[in-house]
Amino acid sequence: MQLSKITLIIMLGAILSGCGSKFYFEPKEEEIAGEVAYMGSLPDDIISVTRNGATLDNRQFITKYSQVPNVVLPEGARYLNQSEEYYIASTGDNKLFLFHKDTRKALFVHLEGNPVSASIDKNLIVAIFDNNTFVIYDLEQEKVIYKLDSAPAPTNNTLIASPYFLGDIIVVPTLDGKLVIVDRNKMQIIRNIVVNGEKHFNNVIFLEAINNRMVAATPKRVISVSPTVINTFDANLKDVLFFSDRIFLFTSEGEVILTDVDLNEIKRLKFPFAHFTAANHGQHIMVLETRGYLIILEDDLSDYKILKLPDAIDVPVFSGTDRIFVGDQVFEIK
Repeated sequence: MQLSKITLIIMLGAILSGCGSKFYFEPKEEEIAGEVAYMGSLPDDIISVTRNGATLDNRQFITKYSQVPNVVLPEGARYLNQSEEYYIASTGDNKLFLFHKDTRKALFVHLEGNPVSASIDKNLIVAIFDNNTFVIYDLEQEKVIYKLDSAPAPTNNTLIASPYFLGDIIVVPTLDGKLVIVDRNKMQIIRNIVVNGEKHFNNVIFLEAINNRMVAATPKRVISVSPTVINTFDANLKDVLFFSDRIFLFTSEGEVILTDVDLNEIKRLKFPFAHFTAANHGQHIMVLETRGYLIILEDDLSDYKILKLPDAIDVPVFSGTDRIFVGDQVFEIK
């Protein structure tokens, strides 16, 4: 009996010791093809990141097109998105801040909740609140013309996807893993699509449409929606890249998975213990790893090379068009 107790203690100690161990991505020396330097700097550090932009400490912001406009946000505001006419930010006190690109006039839209995601098309604003309610606000009428309350989703990934205007419909990604399809003309829900039904950290983190295909993802599942079928792929997702003929999935386990647009797996590569933090593309597919590496992949995953960054990454990172921003540093994608 005493021996059994001792054995049990030893086993528990080994398990607890193992749970406390941390593993890191450590490529072999022969795998590292060289070093790469940052190619520019920002006016200040990044302090918050959304799917479509990042806010700087000096209250300027980076757009999804990697621009840093000469615009200063109100104190405490957080940049969310842009339209053809406006830059959009949340003030943190139940208001949206709109800045007109041409007239350079600012407008505050008072709402009944705190917006964490928003999009504008012509006179319509779709804003998703932090309690998982969303509203459609008419700028011409200066009032909310549609509102939908959903079950609260108290914990979320910071990469909250923005509402998507698609012809006569509006696709609203919720914080509890759904896509609500609204008829723009009738202001009626015509469909609900459940991306994933988990309760926590289940907001839609990616939403994009190309041609007749729409791809959306939560941290646990990606879906591909065509006019005839919905395909799904389960993975612990860090990021997604979507092209007209292929999809790249970057996972928490350090895998890069290539699929076709129907989410049929074509190939995958494993980078043991890699923690991906930003994916982008130019001539090749590129992803940063937090220990301080840039991984460059062929677009069919037939080959890759690893370059060493100046430092490990322990600051906010934003991936925009042709650039990745790390803290106050800029890396250009070619």
